[in-house]
Amino acid sequence: MIRFDNYLTTALRRVRLMAAVALSENDRLAPDDQARLSQRANDALREERALREAAGADCPLARLSARLALRPVDETLLLAAIALETDPLFAITVSALAGEEPRNGITAKLMAQLLRFAGDETLELGLDGSHPLVDAGLLESGAAPGLPESLKPYRVAGRAISFLAGMNDLDPQLRRCAEIVLVPEGADLEYARPAIDLITRALISDEDAILCIEGPDGVGRRTAVAAAMAALGRPVVAIDAARLSQDRVRFMSELRALRRECWLRGGVPVVARLDTLGRRDRPAERNADIAEALESRGAVRGPVVLTMTGGTELPDFQRRLVRVRLDGPETSARARIWLRALAPSLAEGVADELPSVVQPYALMPGGIGRAAANARLIAASRGASTLTVTDIRDGVSAEIQERFSGLAQRVTVTQRWDDLVLPQDTLDDVKAFTSRAGNASVVYDRWGFRDKLGKGLGLSALFSGPPGTGKTMVAGLIAATLGLELYQVDLSQVVSKWVGETEKQLGKIFDAAAMGQAMLLFDEADALFAKRTEVKSSNDRYANLEVNYLLQRIEAYAGVAILTTNLEASVDPAFKRRLAAEVKFYPPEKEEREKLWRALIPSRAPIEGDLDFDDLADRYKEMCGGHIRNAVLRAAFLAAAETTSITQGHLHRAARSEYRAMGKVL
Repeated sequence: MIRFDNYLTTALRRVRLMAAVALSENDRLAPDDQARLSQRANDALREERALREAAGADCPLARLSARLALRPVDETLLLAAIALETDPLFAITVSALAGEEPRNGITAKLMAQLLRFAGDETLELGLDGSHPLVDAGLLESGAAPGLPESLKPYRVAGRAISFLAGMNDLDPQLRRCAEIVLVPEGADLEYARPAIDLITRALISDEDAILCIEGPDGVGRRTAVAAAMAALGRPVVAIDAARLSQDRVRFMSELRALRRECWLRGGVPVVARLDTLGRRDRPAERNADIAEALESRGAVRGPVVLTMTGGTELPDFQRRLVRVRLDGPETSARARIWLRALAPSLAEGVADELPSVVQPYALMPGGIGRAAANARLIAASRGASTLTVTDIRDGVSAEIQERFSGLAQRVTVTQRWDDLVLPQDTLDDVKAFTSRAGNASVVYDRWGFRDKLGKGLGLSALFSGPPGTGKTMVAGLIAATLGLELYQVDLSQVVSKWVGETEKQLGKIFDAAAMGQAMLLFDEADALFAKRTEVKSSNDRYANLEVNYLLQRIEAYAGVAILTTNLEASVDPAFKRRLAAEVKFYPPEKEEREKLWRALIPSRAPIEGDLDFDDLADRYKEMCGGHIRNAVLRAAFLAAAETTSITQGHLHRAARSEYRAMGKVL
């Protein structure tokens, strides 16, 4: 229940008495009674003015009147609309004054009766769609088209009532998708100072411009706006585009609520993460809706802020567009941010190691805060009072996994290089690529090749060959050797039928991998990196655009990416030119098959009799490592089901079953 302060209670009583005076004239009340009613209304007006003067700048209605340049008659209009919603006696009085009309809201006709206007005085109200209270969304009309303006009913927005009652909560329509942005206490924003200065100049000018702030997620784009506004004492109200409703009616209502909230608070509106906007099937319509909501009549005066990662198609705004780029902090600044986020008392034991531990992770301040919170939680779950390096790395890993948003899954590698059976030529190629990846920082940074080459510094390899030849296993071993976490891209989640959505999902993957020093594995990569075709339809054009985007991102990606394919001929030749290595995996020869059969039997497994691995390798010539692995595991389960040890017979039975599954005949 809304509880009104003394001022608003008195103001509403004054409006109720005004209605009673107007009704008394219609009912031809005795002159003495009319005089007493008029006196009470005048007393309420004097009390209201005294309370307002005493409240000064703390009076919500006074602040709102200044922002909207309201006249006394406009204030009375707003108070009457509030009284109709909250004061039963007022509702009864105006019903008697105007019949059943007020049940749908306040009208110009009713206000003319309430104010006892005559003749041309009624034109002073100007109650139509251009009225400042209607423009700002404080009065809303649901009248049917064609109704005369003088009879069109208007109802007050619930948030307007709570604001004038002194309540500071966000509009209920915004609680799911918006927030008041504050600068975190002790935040290190020195890295963002140039951008903040530029934002400050743009916002102080109070020009009706669109301020577009670009930068990676978590870099502090909204915080930079809040820092710029802090000196002016103006709040920043940010709505998250990713949380906006998919339904157009609700979507527009949420944007109007943002506009209204900024009018009430005197705040700066921010539409954050514009590149995550929904309605993937109709992006142009959604952009037009945003332009309409932010620029139409009643839009907040002064700049409107948009934030995005960059490269997003913007709505066609009429306002002047100002772009500001905000990049992440340098390594030394990131270490300071890490130390603050971890809390010095908790990080005391790792303070000396911290710079080297966090240096590989290009997390933005927002990501650092979340990763640090993860690390503290992990330490607390162990009952520890201080953090370890492992806690910090696990905290980062949890943050990176979250950034992949289900588009890629972490792969845990349990095998060792000793378990790998490959032809020597293939093994040499793998080790050469691993060495190149391990020495990249020496060549690019210490020897200065990064400055000479500019781009294409990432290391991408294509592993091609039949299924089961060890491509995925080798990728895992390389990641373990380099000390990187391996993430396998889930193509079912990445590829989308919506235009531009596949590129957006791939962008998330590359960005997350770059921040977390992760190694990417694109299994069956020919589905993504297929050859571009002659354009015969719009589908061909969009498919080619996806490949073009991939080629650009894979070249710009500074990390390690491995692509595997069973169909090498299907991969676009332009991609192959960008590869650091192309490793071909072949079906194993007899000697290699024999080693695989032998290597896949654990030393602890119960064996009965001599196992003839040479015979198995000779009989099942078309089995690769993956098939042999399946056969050995099948044989083990056969033996366990029969409560016996593994025998040669179990291995032959399992191998024949695997052969049939392969579609082969002995």
